[in-house]
Amino acid sequence: MPHMGIMIWIRGARLKTLPLAIAPVLIGASLAWRDAGERRVAVAVLCGFVALLLQIAANFANDYSDGIRGTDAGRAIAGEQLSRGPARLVASGVNPKKVLVAAGICALAACLCGLAVIALTGYWWFILVGIACLAAGWFYVGGKHPYGYHYLGEVFVFIFFGLMATCGTMFALSGAVTPDGLLGGSAAGLVAVAVLCVNNLRDIESDSNHGKHTWMTAMGRQNGTVFTIAILIISALIALRHLLQSSIYA
Repeated sequence: MPHMGIMIWIRGARLKTLPLAIAPVLIGASLAWRDAGERRVAVAVLCGFVALLLQIAANFANDYSDGIRGTDAGRAIAGEQLSRGPARLVASGVNPKKVLVAAGICALAACLCGLAVIALTGYWWFILVGIACLAAGWFYVGGKHPYGYHYLGEVFVFIFFGLMATCGTMFALSGAVTPDGLLGGSAAGLVAVAVLCVNNLRDIESDSNHGKHTWMTAMGRQNGTVFTIAILIISALIALRHLLQSSIYA
């Protein structure tokens, strides 16, 4: 049983979503690596931990908020084969307060890593960036008026999983953000939006029933599918442009 308990928490962390957190950090670090300072390895690794821990904290926070609202009903571990999506902690019977505490612990660990980045770089205004990231993670589906329930989830995912993570890492390493950084962040952000759209396509009926308004509930399944494919193509074209440009100037 202890083994099963650990597995529940691992599933609750949603490991499959973590590449979305680390990819923009890798993009930002690769673009800034040549101009980075002597502590670039430590800063890049710490930025990666900030992104990963914030992602896990957001996953737990979303599990808590959607769980107590009933949006995740039918997504228990025991009934996963019959559920409408991956299993969730609160829906599986885990005490919501424990899930909230887990989110807080991960968020605290992310803050400590962020403070280490600040100490190494001297960019104390990164504290404001950290506060914005924490607020975005919580209010996605948390609070009385979560923005994820009012057509803004996709916008914030693009900003924080794309531009913010990529450009923030780039600035932490080199003290500057280039047009390539903005394009790289846009490519990463579009992929993150596409993943969210796929999830929302899966949950379109349940989200509609629970008053969760997403771009997919507004577009419908057919138009939403076309839109998701389109933004993936755009992301790929941005990446291809950068690849071709790099090969020309190599």
